[in-house]
Amino acid sequence: MRFLKFGGTLLVALTVHLVGVQIYPNFSVVFDVFLVALIFHALDGNLLAAMLGGLAAGILTDGVTGGLYGLFGVVDTIVGYAAAFAARRLVIQRPWSIAVLISLGAVLQQLLILVLRFLLVPLQALPSIPWAFSKVVTSGLVGFAVYVVLKQYRRRTASWRRNRTNKIRFSR
Repeated sequence: MRFLKFGGTLLVALTVHLVGVQIYPNFSVVFDVFLVALIFHALDGNLLAAMLGGLAAGILTDGVTGGLYGLFGVVDTIVGYAAAFAARRLVIQRPWSIAVLISLGAVLQQLLILVLRFLLVPLQALPSIPWAFSKVVTSGLVGFAVYVVLKQYRRRTASWRRNRTNKIRFSR
């Protein structure tokens, strides 16, 4: 069931990415939707599921953004593991802590991409620092907003479920 839920999340992320690229061509440089989906998937603390989810999200990112194939697959696997490990050790319940975790995941992702690009393809241009910083900030802010919206949705559906009891009325 978790696999299907994460697959649906990746489909939503893919749709948002494709629509975002059509609206703004540098969308994938400014914001990584797959990273936000991966961090939310890793919040339960399951290390293996987070690593496999990172691999799937990374390969999907590689497929739609181009570039060195497998780079995001390796990097997002490491980011997924780190996020799940952090979720196991820390209590993450507030929106700002989600934003910090997603921002730190984006920082780790950008640093690993920088190192791997430098080591694997030394003559290729390295990513610019302002774009990397914008990806960190936007990912954290969008993660914050998504967490707040999901929390409100869960609260309202729980309230609806509590109040929808069938009341049987007996007539005398």
